[in-house]
Amino acid sequence: MCANLTVDDEGKRVVNTNGQEVGIIDEVGTGVAYVEPGAEMSESIKSRLSRDRDVADGMERYHLDEDHIEEITGDEVRLQRF
Repeated sequence: MCANLTVDDEGKRVVNTNGQEVGIIDEVGTGVAYVEPGAEMSESIKSRLSRDRDVADGMERYHLDEDHIEEITGDEVRLQRF
């Protein structure tokens, strides 16, 4: 399934297929969300997403393409199985 991201998705939890939170949507662009990783984001997920380091404040975040998303609900973005 391919979901359509909107700015309304900013601030939503990103969860894996087990419902475990792995990050938060920091910003949404055209067809991509920028995810601030949580402590539970596995190396497996990180390796499949593109890393983007914000030079201004040293924050690390990851590009989440719409085709990696299984479902978007009112309060979370659920990833497809990687």
